[in-house]
Amino acid sequence: MKMILDEFEVVAPDVEEFAFSTPQETAEKLALMKAIKIFERNSDAVVIAADTVVDLDGEILGKPSDEFEARQQLLKLMRRWHSVHTAVAIVSESETWLKLKTAKVKFREIPMDFVSFYASKHSLDKAGSYGIQDIGAVFVESIFGDPYVVVGLPIYEVWSYLRSKGVLAC
Repeated sequence: MKMILDEFEVVAPDVEEFAFSTPQETAEKLALMKAIKIFERNSDAVVIAADTVVDLDGEILGKPSDEFEARQQLLKLMRRWHSVHTAVAIVSESETWLKLKTAKVKFREIPMDFVSFYASKHSLDKAGSYGIQDIGAVFVESIFGDPYVVVGLPIYEVWSYLRSKGVLAC
C-alpha cells in the first residue's frame, strides 16, 4: 500500500477463512467479507481488502496450521506450476468494487534443509506456505502474470481504481 498511498491504517478483520466452491470464488468472497467487516466499523473510510488463494490443480493450499503442513505444501508445489488468485475489494459509502487477478507460478526444486528451514520460520501466515516478498522467492522459477498478484495485492488495479475515483492526485 505504501507504493500507492502515503497515509493508511492497517486493520485486521475478524473473518473466519474457509473455502467456497472454487479457488477463485474463495478469494473473491473472502476479500469482500474482509472489506465489509472493516467498513461496518469504519463507515467513513475507503476500505481496501484482499485475499490470496494458492490453487494446485483445483486444490486450495491455504495458510498452513503448523510446520509439518507447511513443509507438505511446499513439497507438493516443487517442480510444478500452480495458480495464485488474488481478489481485492474496495468498499466505501458510495460503492463496492471487486477485482480478481490470477498469475501462474512454477516452483523449482529446492534442497530439503531449506524447505524445512523456511517452513519453520516463514510459512505459517502465507497461503501455500510461501511468499515471494521474502526469502521464499528462491522457490520460484517462473511467474506468468503480475507478480504483485502473487505478493497479494494487485497494485495496478488498486492504483487505477483509486485514480479513477479521484482519491489519488496523480
